[in-house]
Amino acid sequence: MPDKFLLIERMIEEYWNGQLPEMFERELTPISKSDHIRDIIGPRRSGKTYLMFLTIRKLVEEHKVPKEATIYLNLENRRLSPVDVEHLDAVLELINSRQLIRKYGQVHLFLDEIQRLSGWERFIRSIYDDFKGRLRIYISGSSSKLLGGETATLLTGRHLTVQVFPLDFREFLRFKGLEVKDGTKADALSDARTAEIKGHVREYLLYGGFPEVVQSSQKDDVLSQLFTDIVHRDVVARASIRNSPVLDEFAQFLASIAGGLLSFHKMSKYLKSRNIKVSVPTLIRYFTLMKEAFLFFDNPLFSYNIRAQNQNPRKVYCIDNGFARMMSQGPDEDWGKLIENLVAVQFLRQGIPSYYWRASDQKEVDLILRYHRRLLPIQVCYDLSRADTREREFSSLLSCMTQLKLKDGWIINMDTEGTQRHDGKRVILLPLWKFLLFGLGQRYSK
Repeated sequence: MPDKFLLIERMIEEYWNGQLPEMFERELTPISKSDHIRDIIGPRRSGKTYLMFLTIRKLVEEHKVPKEATIYLNLENRRLSPVDVEHLDAVLELINSRQLIRKYGQVHLFLDEIQRLSGWERFIRSIYDDFKGRLRIYISGSSSKLLGGETATLLTGRHLTVQVFPLDFREFLRFKGLEVKDGTKADALSDARTAEIKGHVREYLLYGGFPEVVQSSQKDDVLSQLFTDIVHRDVVARASIRNSPVLDEFAQFLASIAGGLLSFHKMSKYLKSRNIKVSVPTLIRYFTLMKEAFLFFDNPLFSYNIRAQNQNPRKVYCIDNGFARMMSQGPDEDWGKLIENLVAVQFLRQGIPSYYWRASDQKEVDLILRYHRRLLPIQVCYDLSRADTREREFSSLLSCMTQLKLKDGWIINMDTEGTQRHDGKRVILLPLWKFLLFGLGQRYSK
């Protein structure tokens, strides 16, 4: 324990004496007036650590909290390996030996990547109960199961969750030096500003919004390493998977079909044809683990029949467009699928439940939203200038609207804007850039 105390003391003093990194403002902040534990979850390197440092900066600069009344510790730091509860005991010993709570009245404790520590739940519960109001606790993790199972029971009523995604388009533009303030209306933008915004859409569509990727000149190299890190550090290592090459291939396959239907039975047969025996339950387990690591998510078929939802394939999406584009197996970018993936992620970050729709004649609508007790059907495509594309997209959307008795539908595309009416139904054509910044439009938000 003495050695661990000295290590912790050295690391915290380095933090106190160091400079906080330069940072851009994000749309979310975990600061609140509540004494609840603040837990920050999301994919690896999506901005959880950044959000902690942003919170620290706000505490120090805006709330005039002395920096010594804040403590930050990254539990993935190699100097702590193997990390255990004694390291956190050493943190408490330092707080007590320096009389930080007595001196400042309240201490803010930031523990990054808490899932690296076995048994952290009971420790956090204990110090929360012992120091309530005097020790504010912030934790982060790269798994949606961070607060599942026993943890959820232990911390019930004691925590507030902030979920962090890669940059949305408004944040992406801010990283590029282009500010579009929340509340700005599309028609208030000048032609020059609109052209500048539209010029950034393609990069966002192709490379996604991981902050490190946005700021890098070697974007694909960073994306490749990040994809590998998520698979191996947040899936393979956490679940102790032995057959990691199969999981690697499965992960790459899932990213390559983003926006497509996933059949575990077909995937199992395909692998079997290559003399790789993997059962359907194993593939389902792998997929569940990758969803928990925020790498993928999926949408079911829209149906009022729950059994039909469960029996039909699910559409799979990737948390970031950079992964989907990089793993694509075709010779060129599939722009339609990339736009669909981006739109699906946008609704995920807003917490809006979404599905896909398919008729008996195989006509399909990409997304059906359940939004304020309404159903909103949305088609997604790249280019509406071709007559055959236009006919296909409108035909499927109008069939869906007729069957579900809906009056409004949307087609999100790269450039075309306008409204068309068909037999009392209204179809809104919405450019991607405008959707990413302003959603489906204010008049449809309620």
